[in-house]
Amino acid sequence: MRPSASLDELPPPPPETFRQRAVYWQYRAAWDLAAHLPERVARRAPATLGRAWYRFASEQQRGQVRANLARVVPDAGERELTDLVRDAYVSYARYWLDSFRLHTMDGAAVVAASTAEGLHHVDAFRDSGRGGVFATGHLGSWDVGAFFTSQRQWGMVVVAEVVEPRRLFDRFVRLRRTAGIDVIPLVKGGDMLDQLERRIVGEGALATLLADRDLTRKGPIVEFFGEPCRLPPGSAALARRTGRPVSVGAFLTSGDGFHGVVGAPLEVAELSLYDGTQAIARDLEALIARFPEQWHVFSRNWLVDREPEHPVVEAWRRGRDWRALARADHDRHRAGGAATGDGDPTTGDGDPT
Repeated sequence: MRPSASLDELPPPPPETFRQRAVYWQYRAAWDLAAHLPERVARRAPATLGRAWYRFASEQQRGQVRANLARVVPDAGERELTDLVRDAYVSYARYWLDSFRLHTMDGAAVVAASTAEGLHHVDAFRDSGRGGVFATGHLGSWDVGAFFTSQRQWGMVVVAEVVEPRRLFDRFVRLRRTAGIDVIPLVKGGDMLDQLERRIVGEGALATLLADRDLTRKGPIVEFFGEPCRLPPGSAALARRTGRPVSVGAFLTSGDGFHGVVGAPLEVAELSLYDGTQAIARDLEALIARFPEQWHVFSRNWLVDREPEHPVVEAWRRGRDWRALARADHDRHRAGGAATGDGDPTTGDGDPT
């Protein structure tokens, strides 16, 4: 039997190390400071903090952000790309500030400060009583977006990796539950997909998964902004299990407010796991390309950066048909997983937020 991914059944945390205690209190200090900032100061803080972050970030990190965004905006000149990278740091600072202030926000005020497009697609999931799957990325203000959906009673269920120190994870969970968002922990070998399936089918929930970054090195290698890239197959897997459609969307910042974007449902339940993941990647590409400065993937993401010796990378470099090779690689992995009992995909994302 697979271990449960229920919050109530998590094993007790190990003793905290000195470093973990320091990390926790750093987060607590940021939370407390952000919560007590006057509104006028809070609106200005991301620009100041983000530019300072950009300035003092390591050359390696800035270079990776630049390489990532160059793929998203391939026609950008050097100056434009530099400005885009700096704006990405400002946007990421806004994300963290919004997250730390989430417990101080008023739902009606968030709705009043928001514009949106395509929300009727997920409203239809809710009104049907059958639920659905929402695929998103590390875009905009994720936590405020989840809070916004609770005002529309979408029944959002999100997944978060269990990180140490555990009390930091517990605090993130409490904040999200206070905002009306349910959380399923992502644990190695856990039954996360089973739980999400039960919530969709049994309760009409909106299962929400990040779909733009895979950390397992097991996700299918699909085309993402013209290059081979591993992406997590969880959204496509849930669609296949439940027969429900997938909508791709995000909650972006817009001035001092926010802007929600939800794409038309993708009917991927009858597609293979590989083709379903590729279809979701296409919609995700279009969304990221609209708001590149709000895409917060600051680490290596594409196959050439993470697994440079992979045969698919070699085929891509030589201009050969790497897609057929990538599909065959996925089929072999799935066959091996089925033989060892490790065939269920996960979100593949290690983000506690």
